[in-house]
This record gives sequence, structure tokens and C-alpha cells, in this order.
Amino acid sequence: MPVFERPEQPARDSTAAADSNISFPPVTRDHILHCSYDYWFPKYRASCIKSRILKLPPAVIEYIKEDGIMLSSDNDPTAEDDDDDWEPTSTAYSRPPPVVEEDSDEDEDEADAAAPKLPPNQRFPEFHQAIKDMIKELGGEVAPKLNWSSPKDAAWISPHQNTVKCTTPDDIYLLLKTSNFISHDLEHAFDGTIATASSPAPDSNAGLGFEPVLVLRSFFTPQTSMEFRCFVKQRSLIAITPRDPNYYEFLKKFRPAIIERIEDLFEKTLRFTFPDGNFCFDVYIPEERTEVQAAQDFTYDSDDDAGSENEDDPGLSLGRARLIDINPWAPRTDTLLFDWGELLDMHVPKPMIGVADTSGKIEDGVVRLHLGGESGASEDDLSTDEDDEDEDEDEDDFAPELRLVEKDDPSAYNFCSPAFSAHKLPKEVVDAGASGDSGMREFARQWREMEEGRR
Repeated sequence: MPVFERPEQPARDSTAAADSNISFPPVTRDHILHCSYDYWFPKYRASCIKSRILKLPPAVIEYIKEDGIMLSSDNDPTAEDDDDDWEPTSTAYSRPPPVVEEDSDEDEDEADAAAPKLPPNQRFPEFHQAIKDMIKELGGEVAPKLNWSSPKDAAWISPHQNTVKCTTPDDIYLLLKTSNFISHDLEHAFDGTIATASSPAPDSNAGLGFEPVLVLRSFFTPQTSMEFRCFVKQRSLIAITPRDPNYYEFLKKFRPAIIERIEDLFEKTLRFTFPDGNFCFDVYIPEERTEVQAAQDFTYDSDDDAGSENEDDPGLSLGRARLIDINPWAPRTDTLLFDWGELLDMHVPKPMIGVADTSGKIEDGVVRLHLGGESGASEDDLSTDEDDEDEDEDEDDFAPELRLVEKDDPSAYNFCSPAFSAHKLPKEVVDAGASGDSGMREFARQWREMEEGRR
């Protein structure tokens, strides 16, 4: 039986930036590259989920892009496969041999062109083994993603109850090959961007224009009500919105604590170290738990300061915010309860214009900003001594707006539109996934037979 997912609320104005009435600053290739997980994670890893990064060899990229599903042939039977009466595990997802007419040279040539391809464990054995090792290192359960996107739209095919949890390399391959989000990362990452001197557009024959990576993060089941998207304009945190479109009454009493936790992460970690002045970032604020519960539910990438900082905050048992992702200040980023028009129009007291020192170093308490490095910056944007006195009071009073779903918002109760419904497949496919590994193997076998004209 298919598992219902929480509804995905359409962005109030996700496409508003494309409207001619909205003047959106140019989005450069650098902006997109700065949001790649392998770019920012090494700098902020102490605030992130425990992760490991693998470079994707060309053979793996080709495998992800090619049609059809072929998984590895080295899986050992597990306890879950004891009732398997479909196919032997060793032949799962293997491509049947092509039928060749012995007396036809033309057919022989076609057969050679359609020769069976090797399974992943034979096509790229070192990469395959590296995934196995990292899954074990991360506790046996991981969530995969590429540079920017997670294959959440392919969770319907996962053998792990409609999640992106993976316990084997095959689980990862299946999600990557089925996800439209992953295809977008590999083929359309720089759509709508402009080239710059530091990041020119790649030659059509020069490959992807970036180094694709596979990110494996320790899998945990978050409390979706505590996931938030945050918007930064001119190095000021201006807006916060829940990522879950459902109504949660308890969030109202946590409002001050939520803002405090996010501001703390932003001020200490992101504000003066991320190269772009305008960007968005996603956080998760876990509930404070005992050490045993925390070890079971959530794994940090640093043992330092993994506990709560709220002992002096009675009644609000929230841990510190964890950085989940960074997104570009671009029309492609879903603004959820806001729209791009109002975010672009929001006034920022004493805006900071410039590009942060990419080294992230702070010398003598001073952060170095290189003026003029951001597109759209002008002299009018720079604050002067005359403005300082007038804006000091505004700056002290300025706080980001946390916009929560209201109880009377009809969209908060729209359970008829499951998330990523545009990426789902017919009931037969979902049923095959719900029946476990044996069902998916049988489905894949029948699919292959149909492709080869054997049915």
C-alpha cells in the first residue's frame, strides 16, 4: 500500500521573479557553485549532519544518465529475502542476453552495439566499494544527494518506506537513476545564470562545467515541523519560513527560541564567511534529548558542542540549529510562505555590500569584505557616516520575520496533493516497491523482458 506523503504547498510566487515587474539581480554561475555541498560543507561541517563526499567518476555519471535499471550483482541474501520466490538475488536487475540471428551480419552488428552492460559493482568496483565502506562508517543508514539536490522525488521507489534512507549501494543507485532532481543537477544546474570572468560558461565539449559529487549523510527521521528556510539579504537575516506547509499550534510558543537559534547559527557561522551577500539556507532545530536518544536519532559531524545551549532557557527544550543546505538567491529557490517580490523589497538597515574573504578568516576582529564583488551593487547601496547615526536605532530593532502557517489557512489542510506527485508513477509500480525487494526484482525483470521484445 502506498504511503501518503505530506502535501507540498506550491510556492506563493515561485515564478514571480520571472515577471517583468520584478527586478531580480543577475544570478551568476558562481552563485550556484557556492551552494554546492562540497563547496561549503568543509567550512561549516561542525554545524552540519555527519557527511561524507565522493567524487563521481565519468563512468558513474554515464550510468546514472543512461536508460534502464541495472543494479549490482553482488548482493547477499538477507533475512528479508527469505520469502523470495521471484528471482535469485544474484541475477537481480541483470539485462537478458540479446537474441541474435546467426546467419545475419547486420543482426550481429546490432547485437554487438546492444551488448549487455556490466552491473555497477563490475563497471566501477572501487567506487562501489567506497560507497559500502562509507555506509558502514556512517552507521549503516545514509541519505544520498548530489551537489545540490536530494532524490526526494524518487522516494516512492525506495524499499525503505517511502524515504531516501539507503543501506546498500543499490538503494542509492535506484534513487539516483529514478530522480528528476538528480537529472537536473547533472544537466541543468546553470540554467538561467550568466557567466563571469571567474566562472565562464564551459565549452560545449568540456563536460558539465563543475565537479559532480555524491554526498552521503547519516540518515535520521526529522520532526518536519522544525525544518525552516531562511533568507539572507545584504548579509542580514530577513525572513524565516517553515518548510512544512501544515499548521502546528505549538510553534507559536517556540517563536522566540526558533529565531534565537537560527540567528545564533547565522551570526556565528554564516554571515561573514559565505562568499555571497544574498543567499538562502535551510536548518533543522532538533528537540533537546538525552545523550542516548541523541545518538539514536541524530548524528552530528562534530563531537564538539553537540549538546544544547538552552539550559538557561526554561520551557523551551530546543537544541541548536543545524545547517542542512544552502540555496542560491534565485528564482529557482522556493520561497514557501513568502514571495520573491516582498523579499526583494524588504528594507535592510545598514546593508553590507561586497564579497567575503573566501578564506573565512577574521583578523583582529575585522571581517574583510571586497567591495563591488556582488552583481547589482552600486554606490547608492553603500552606507555613509551621515547614515550611520540614523540607522543605528533601526539596526538594533531589526529582527527577521518568522512567518508561520495560520490555523485558518486553507492550504494547511490540503492533504489531497502529496509532495512530488508530478514525479510519481502508476499504481503497479508503487505496489511493486511496497512489496519489498522481491517485488522490485520481478518488476525489473518484466520490464527488461518487455524492452527486449520477449513479451
